[in-house]
Amino acid sequence: MKKSYLLLILGSVMHYFLRDVECLLSRSVTTWGNETDRAALLDLKAGLLAGADSRVLSSWNASLHFCRWEGVTCEGQRVTALDLVDRNTGGFVSPFIGNLSFLRIINLSGNRLNGFIPEEIGLLPRLEIFNVSNNALQGGFPLQLTNCTSLLIVELAINSLKGTVPDRQLGSMPNLRILSMAANNFTGEIPASLGNISSLSKLGMADNLLQGSIPSSLGKLKNLTLLSLQENSLSGPIPSSFYNLTSLQVFSFVVNRLSGTISPNLGFHFPRLRIAFLGKNNFTGTIPPTLSNISGLQIFDVFQNHFHGNVPQGLHRLQSLARLNLEYNNLGSGNEGDLDFITSLTNLTGLKRLNIRRNLLGGMIPNSVGNLSGTLENLLFGYNMISGHIPVEIGNLGNLVVLGMEYNSLTGEVPSSIGNLVMLRKLALGGNRLQGTIPPSFGNLKNMYLLGFESNQLEGSIPLTLQHCSRLQYLYLSKNRLSGTVSTEIISSLTLLIRLDLDHNSFTGQFPAGVGRLMNLNFLDIAYNKFSGEMPAELGKCLLLEFLEVQENFFDGRIPLSLFSSLKGLEYADLSRNNFSGLIPAELQDIRNLKALNISFNQLEGEVPQKGVFSNLTGISLQGNEKLCGGIPKLHLPNCSGRTSESKNEKRRIIFITSVTVGVFFCLVLGSIFTWLLLCRKVSKRTSPSAAMSVVESGPYLRLSFKQLWVATDQFSVDNIIGVGSFGSVYSGVFNGKPIAVKVMNLQRHGAIKSFEAECQALSKIRHRNLLQILSCCSSLDSTGNDFVALVYELMPNGSLDRCLHELKILTLRQRLDIAIDVASVLEYLHHDCEPQIVHCDLKPSNVLLDKHMVARLGDFGLAKLVHGPGMTKFSKEHASISSAAIRGTVGYVPPEYGMGANVSTEGDVYSYGILLLELITGKRPTDETFKDGTDLHITCASAFSESSMIEIVDLRLLADLDSADANRPSSNNMDAMRMRECIEGIAEIGLGCSKESPNERVDIRHALKMLLRVKMKLA
Repeated sequence: MKKSYLLLILGSVMHYFLRDVECLLSRSVTTWGNETDRAALLDLKAGLLAGADSRVLSSWNASLHFCRWEGVTCEGQRVTALDLVDRNTGGFVSPFIGNLSFLRIINLSGNRLNGFIPEEIGLLPRLEIFNVSNNALQGGFPLQLTNCTSLLIVELAINSLKGTVPDRQLGSMPNLRILSMAANNFTGEIPASLGNISSLSKLGMADNLLQGSIPSSLGKLKNLTLLSLQENSLSGPIPSSFYNLTSLQVFSFVVNRLSGTISPNLGFHFPRLRIAFLGKNNFTGTIPPTLSNISGLQIFDVFQNHFHGNVPQGLHRLQSLARLNLEYNNLGSGNEGDLDFITSLTNLTGLKRLNIRRNLLGGMIPNSVGNLSGTLENLLFGYNMISGHIPVEIGNLGNLVVLGMEYNSLTGEVPSSIGNLVMLRKLALGGNRLQGTIPPSFGNLKNMYLLGFESNQLEGSIPLTLQHCSRLQYLYLSKNRLSGTVSTEIISSLTLLIRLDLDHNSFTGQFPAGVGRLMNLNFLDIAYNKFSGEMPAELGKCLLLEFLEVQENFFDGRIPLSLFSSLKGLEYADLSRNNFSGLIPAELQDIRNLKALNISFNQLEGEVPQKGVFSNLTGISLQGNEKLCGGIPKLHLPNCSGRTSESKNEKRRIIFITSVTVGVFFCLVLGSIFTWLLLCRKVSKRTSPSAAMSVVESGPYLRLSFKQLWVATDQFSVDNIIGVGSFGSVYSGVFNGKPIAVKVMNLQRHGAIKSFEAECQALSKIRHRNLLQILSCCSSLDSTGNDFVALVYELMPNGSLDRCLHELKILTLRQRLDIAIDVASVLEYLHHDCEPQIVHCDLKPSNVLLDKHMVARLGDFGLAKLVHGPGMTKFSKEHASISSAAIRGTVGYVPPEYGMGANVSTEGDVYSYGILLLELITGKRPTDETFKDGTDLHITCASAFSESSMIEIVDLRLLADLDSADANRPSSNNMDAMRMRECIEGIAEIGLGCSKESPNERVDIRHALKMLLRVKMKLA
C-alpha cells in the first residue's frame, strides 16, 4: 500500500517536473525566435530608410513590440506578414529578410526600391505571396524564388529587371496561381516550362522585350483566365493549343508581330471570353464567323491587321458588346451589301463605339443606322468606299459625340438632321462628293470642336449660324465651291480656333480684321481664293500663329509691318502670287523660327535682308519681283548701290532730311546731354542687372561672384547644362560640397531682366515645402566684362516631372497622385495663403522639379505676377496689372482667355494645372502629335471620361500597372484594379473640372486639393 502510494506521488512529481521543463524550453525557443525576427526587422528598416524620410516607419522603435509595428503581422510571436505597400521609402531590401523564416506574405510594392532582390528570399519555405511591383529593382529574374515551393503569387511588374526569363526552373513552382512580370526589360522567349504550372490562372508578361513565338505549352493551362502579352516583339502564329484555354476571359496580344489566321471556331473555344485585343499585328484571314457564339463578349478589337472578307453576321446575339473596333484592315469588297451587318447591330442596346474606318467597305449606309443604340457615342466609317447619300435617320443618334464618314464616295446634300446631334464634338465629312450648302442647323452644334468639310463640292457661303459654335477649334472648308465674303461675325465669334482652312474656294472681298481675335490660331490657310484689299494688320495679334498661307489671291498694298514684328513663332509663310508692293519688312529676318518664306511673284522692291531665313537659299523664294536687289550673293540679285531707279521724290526726301539733320544737330547735342542724365537714372532702376538686385537686397540670399559660379559649374561647361528656358540656361554644379543648379539669364533676350526681377520678387518672402527656393544670386561682370546675372537653387536629383514622365517613364500611379497633391498644395498657398497673392503663369511639368524623395517643388517664377495684397511693393504693383496679351506662357498650357486678352488670374493657373493632371494620367503632352487632326488633350479626355473608357487612353506605364493589378493582385492584400480605375477616373474628373473653357466654371484649387486627398484615401 505504501509502495503504491509512493509511486503515485513520484509519478505526480515527475509529471509536473516534465511539464515545467517543456514550458521552459518552449519559452527559450520563443525568446530566441522573437529576437531573431526583431533583429531582422531592424536590419530591413536600415536598408529601406537609406532613401527615405526619417518619419517613415516611425513606429518601428523600442517603445512598441515589433508585432505592433506598422505593416507587421505576427502569429504566435513570429512575423508572418510584411505589408509596406506604397510607403515610398526608397533604399534596398536587406538580405536579413531571409531570417524571417515564418513569413508567408511580403508586399513591398510602390516604394522606389533599387538594388537587387536578395538571394536570401529563397530561404523562406512558407512564403506564399511575393510582391515587389512598382519599384526600380534591377538584376535578372529572382531565380531563388523557385526554392519557395509554397508560392501562390509572384508580382514583379514595373521594375527595371532584365535578362532572359529562366525556363526549366520557373516550371518548378507547382502551386503558383498568379505571375506578373509586366513593364520590365526581360528579353528572350516566353519559357515553355510555364505550361507545367497547372494551377496558373493569370499570366502577365506585357511591355517587355520578349521575342519568339507563343509556346504551345501554354495550352496546358486549363485554369488560365487572363493572358496579357501585349507590347512585345512576339512573332509567328497563335499556336493551336491556345484554343484549349476554355476558361480564358481576357487576352491581349496588342502591338506584336504575330501572324497567321484566327481559328474560325474562336467562338466555340472561349465561351467565357469578355475582352479580346488582337490589334496592331499581322493577322490575316477572316473575322471568325463563330464570334457571335460568345454571348458575354464586351470588347472585340482587331485594329491594324490584314483581315479580309465580310464582317460576320449574327452579331446581334452579342448583347453585352460595347466596343467593336475593326479599323485599318481589308474588310469588304467595295460593293453593295458590305454594310448589311449594321442592321444586325441595332439590337445591341449597350453599344458605345463602332469603328470600321480604313477598310474596303462599299455600298450604301442603310437607313437602319438611325436605329443603333441610344448609347452610341462613336460612329466611325471614314476611309472606305461607301457611296450614296448620308441617311437622314443619322439625326436620331442623340448621344453621338464623334461622327466620321470622311474620305468615301458619299454624294447628295448634307442632312440638316445632323444639327439635332447636340452632343456632337467632332464631325468629319471631308473627302467626299457632297453638294449643296452647309446646313444652317449646324449652328445648334455648340459643343463641336472639329468640323471637316474639306474636298467636297459644297456651294454658297458659310452660314452665319456657325458663329454659335463658339467651341470650334478646327474648321476645314478647303477645296469646295464656296463663295461670297467671309463674315466678320463668324470669324470674330470663333475665338478658340486653332486651325482655319478656307483655301481653294472662291471667297471674295477683304479678309475680316476680326481675325485678330483668334488668339489661339496656329494654322491659317486662305490660299487660292479671290480675297482683295490689304491683308489685315490685326493678324499680328495671333501670337501663336506658325503657318500662314495666303498665296494666289488679290491682296495689295504693303506687307503689314505689325504682322511680322509680332509673330515670333511663325515657321512657314507663303504670300506669293498677290499684288504686294513696297519693301520687304526687315523684321522678317528676326523671326528665328521661320524656316520657309515664299514672297514670289508680287511687286516688291528694294533691298533683300540677309539674316535669318534670308540667309538660307532653300528657305526663301523671291522670283517674279523684278525690283529687288541685294541679299546674299547666292541670290545673284543686282547690287542695291548701283541701281538708279530711285525716284526724284525719294532724292528730294533724302536732301531734305540731310538739311534738317544739320539744322538740329547742335540742339540735339545739348538736349541729349540733359536727357542722358535723366535716362541714366531711370535705366539704372529699370534695366540694369545690378539695380535689379535691389528687389532682393532685403532677402536672405547669399551673394556669390561670377568666379565662384564659374568654378562651381566647371567653367559653365556645356556638359553641365541641364535645361534651357526662355530667358536663360540652367547648369548643374557643386558649391561647398553641395549640389546646386545655376540659372544664368540671357540678357540679350528681351524680358530677361523682368523675368529675373519677377522670380526674385515672387520668392523673396514666401516659404513652402513644395516651392523651389533661391539659395543665392549673382549680379556682376563676367570674364569678358559683360553684365552677368544668375540665380542659384538646390539641385533636384530626380530632375523635372517632364523628364520622369516622358523620358524615363518611371512614375507609378501613386507617385503621380502624390506629385499632383504637392503641386495643388503650393498653388493653394500661392493663391490663398500668401501675401501678396501670386499667379505663377507658366505651370507645366518642366517647371515641376522632384527632390530625392520624389517630393514636387514648383519652380521658374520668371513669369509670375503678384496680384494684390498688403505685401506688394512698388515693383510688384507696377507688374500686377499686366495683361495676358504680354504673356506667352507655354502653348498647350495657356488658358484660352489669355488668348483673348484677359488679365492673368488664379483661374489661369488652375487651367494649366488641369492640363498637367490630364498629362499625368495619359502620358501625353498637350502638344502631342496625336492631337493634330482636330483633337486636344482636354477634349480627348472628356470624350473618354463621358464614355467611361479612360482606361483606353491612360499612359502605357499605368496600363501595365493596371494589368498587373487586374491579373495578379488579390484585393485582400493590395490596391486592386477596381480602385486603380477609380483613382484614374478621379484624377481625370478633377483635371477636366480645372481645365474647363470658362474660368468661372473651373474648380477652385482648394476644392481640387480636397478631391485629390479623397482619391488618395481610397488607395490607402
